[in-house]
Amino acid sequence: MFTTLPYVAVALAVKLGLTLGAHYGGVVEFTDVSMVLTGGVFLIGFMLAGTMADFKESEKIPGEVACTLEMIEETFAQAAVGRASFDLGAHRRALLSLANELQDWLHKKRSGADIYAALTQLGQQIQDMEKVGAGPHANGALRELHNLRKSVTRISVISRTGFLASGYALLEVLSVAIIGLLLVSRFKNLITEVTLVSFVTLIYVYMVRLIRDIDDPFEYSEGGQRGAAEVELFPLDEYVQRLTTRVHVQTTGARAAS
Repeated sequence: MFTTLPYVAVALAVKLGLTLGAHYGGVVEFTDVSMVLTGGVFLIGFMLAGTMADFKESEKIPGEVACTLEMIEETFAQAAVGRASFDLGAHRRALLSLANELQDWLHKKRSGADIYAALTQLGQQIQDMEKVGAGPHANGALRELHNLRKSVTRISVISRTGFLASGYALLEVLSVAIIGLLLVSRFKNLITEVTLVSFVTLIYVYMVRLIRDIDDPFEYSEGGQRGAAEVELFPLDEYVQRLTTRVHVQTTGARAAS
């Protein structure tokens, strides 16, 4: 909202400059612009509905990623039962390393190649479970790793693919045209002029920027969220905290036992 207000101020300043400074009364009645306004509202609704579909799907992904990671950890814990040669601590540390890589990738600290390499590395460690006789558990962990890879790929596709570029082009052209028509419209009095120019400009500029922000719900920066419409990552963050605690407790216990 605050970053949209300068656009409103510029449009209002131009309109007041034409009206009060240049004594320009306008060439069309504001009521004649109603059909164009209606078309703009329809297009905004269409674009918003399209981007919201991906956004609602994206809201589920961090929770699904966290559940998949925890399922892989539970598979490791089950495989360790009755198998003294199975190093549960090493497998948990490998999973924690992957979870940290995921967080860094989402915050643009790692590339796509890095995260896929980390997934492959964990897959190789899961395959090593065959050596200690935990083949069935390895198969289950590999299935969950496959689900995790699908989630990562889906995040990448949503983040890198924009919604209907031709629709954006029409929406932006129509919004500029509507604001231009406001500048050459006649109003009954100055108060009506200030009110309508301000609110119509605010609505159209705000909605165009909001739709573009929703179009990439994983637009994080290295320092945290960059936009105003990003999905929350707390399911993944909370799981990483739980896993870090378990790894720390297990490492401390192993040192105390030795």
